Amino acid sequence: MRKNPLSDLHGMLNLIKASSNPFSPIVEAINNSLESIFQLEDGKEREIAINLHFNDQDENSKILDFIEISDSGVGFNDESFYRYERLLDKSKGFNNRGSGRLQYLHRFGEVSFRSIYYQGDDCYLRKFSSNKESFIYDDSSPIKVESEQPFTTLNLKHLRNHKQDQAAYSGLKFSSFISWIKSQFALRAYLERSKGKLFPKIKVKFSYQIAQSEEVTINPDNFPAPSDQGSFEVNYQEPFDDKGKIGWRNAKDLEPERFNWCVFTFPADEIDIHGAFLCSKDIPVEEVKNPVLRKSNGYLGNKMVTAFFGDYLDNPDNVNHAVDSFVIPNKSSVKEISSSLFGSEAAVYLDDIKEQANKQLKFIYKEVEKAQESTERKVMSLARELGISKHIALSVKKLVKLTDDDETIVKNLHIEEAKYVADKSNEARKVLDQLNNMDPTDSAYQDELEEKTAELSSLIDAQNKEELSKYVVRRELVANLLDKILKQDLVIQSKPLSGGKKRRDKEGFVHDLIFKRKSAGKLNDLWIFDEEFVHFDGCSDMPLNEIKSESGEYLLKDIPKEEISKYQLKITKRPDIFIFAKEGKCVLIEFKAPDVTLTDYMHQTPNYCTLIANYSVHKIEKFYCYLVGETYSKIDVPAEYEETVHGSWLREKIRIIHPETRERIAWAQQEIVKLSEIAARAHRRNRNFAEKLGVDAFIDKEK
Repeated sequence: MRKNPLSDLHGMLNLIKASSNPFSPIVEAINNSLESIFQLEDGKEREIAINLHFNDQDENSKILDFIEISDSGVGFNDESFYRYERLLDKSKGFNNRGSGRLQYLHRFGEVSFRSIYYQGDDCYLRKFSSNKESFIYDDSSPIKVESEQPFTTLNLKHLRNHKQDQAAYSGLKFSSFISWIKSQFALRAYLERSKGKLFPKIKVKFSYQIAQSEEVTINPDNFPAPSDQGSFEVNYQEPFDDKGKIGWRNAKDLEPERFNWCVFTFPADEIDIHGAFLCSKDIPVEEVKNPVLRKSNGYLGNKMVTAFFGDYLDNPDNVNHAVDSFVIPNKSSVKEISSSLFGSEAAVYLDDIKEQANKQLKFIYKEVEKAQESTERKVMSLARELGISKHIALSVKKLVKLTDDDETIVKNLHIEEAKYVADKSNEARKVLDQLNNMDPTDSAYQDELEEKTAELSSLIDAQNKEELSKYVVRRELVANLLDKILKQDLVIQSKPLSGGKKRRDKEGFVHDLIFKRKSAGKLNDLWIFDEEFVHFDGCSDMPLNEIKSESGEYLLKDIPKEEISKYQLKITKRPDIFIFAKEGKCVLIEFKAPDVTLTDYMHQTPNYCTLIANYSVHKIEKFYCYLVGETYSKIDVPAEYEETVHGSWLREKIRIIHPETRERIAWAQQEIVKLSEIAARAHRRNRNFAEKLGVDAFIDKEK
């Protein structure tokens, strides 16, 4: 036996569109269950059970098999069934439009019911199914059964093959689903209790084929009473011609519409987000957007849901059939004056309702907003301290949570910065990949090269320029500090010595400025010697026998004690700076205090080289050595040294020998450099960059 509505079912489905909410069939089913339960006599069991069955055989994803929703309401009696088979039947009441059941068919291929109900004094079982082809089929006449507790079970099978729907259910987390139910039905639970009705408990379960089931019972007291509530009014407005523009005025003789609001406060771990909604029939329909609510994940251990409701929003003519938006007109959509506009009935406009709702939210969430602003200021402050650009900080500011501590914010700033750099690098790589197709002999080569240059330059936008400017300014500060150290201008250099010290560690100021003593890695200012050095792995003031490479290998082999004694090897000596350069090469830097004569220490680094060359784990054949200070006399510089263009002295070839065979096993070169000359070179390089970046005002042109 088949029964179909008098209207064309496909036509009705085209006319009444699917809700944008993939869970709308569940909302419809729960609402129907509530209405059935509230018809029960007092003392009867009140329960709704929602079970989502998933196929989780694929370990990477889960697929919804079907949904089963049961309730202990009065059941599908003759009256209910008659209304169900008549689409758009409004006789049910509750401000229903009779179209909600179509949301089942929009998303599921098969909808089936099984219900026990009482008709008079007798108890019956009714079963039937629906799909898009036959609205009601597999409908046998009700069967009289022994007296049982009334119930109705709805099965929703064959979720439509729609990417959005499949993703919504396969990615659904149990905790998020519980949160959603609490947010959706908090207002309904409160208002029904206010009418003296006992709200049912809701049992929720996720069943899996492999994983263990998840289930929880939401008791009536899990839906809190409002922590705050109030109301506001919105006037009826009518348009008028205001000198050729559309003006708006309050309609005469029409009382304003009253809207109520309730704030429901939950423990922060019970719901996912703060939220505010315009509700119809006590169910959220449209979110009221508010920047504080979107970003906050809890305040003082709580999250809040605010519901706006009232008779005007409950009017079924003011909400669409899909129950996912209101069809109340917006003033902002009235763009032109037309004859049809005037003389029309006054209305309460949706943008006026939302404007008043947001004013209420400003009051409701004032403490949250203050806390949010404080957290956002912290983001900007930490970004400035870290030298992270403003635009990256602004991105993090949009995502920051009230519970984020300094460590979390710093981590997010670095992650966002890395993403930004990666994106720019990928764009730059695409441009560079095109170089393979360029031909230097082509007449258009120079023009094409200019074009590629412009493309790459465009990736260095204003924000990147800001970062580069900070980089140059920072380097100039380091060079200025070196100047001050040499001139004894630092306050610390003139302070009295403490802790029983007899003399000041003059060398230490320079050493720590360039590469902090007893540290390792790439956090240093060795660019002051050579730009390449900052990219190499190195260490400062570490014993030779404790120096390790980036991979964890020791620099020196295990040397027998007899051999150490025989050659009087000083394996615990500490080079001021040691750098692992390219394979088979290394850099040694020795600092001396400004008042120490450099030429008295010319054999120190070659001695290190001899020890390393003879006993290094991996063969090192080339050493680059720097003896750095401020004082020496040219007459003391050996003849093997040549003066460089910078005014330093360089010996390019120093033989490093085996102690027994006396054969050369490596070469070393050593440069004697004045600290003042190093500072002058740094200033020259910085000034060149600064002029191009337009930050030369920060550079001392006298240097």
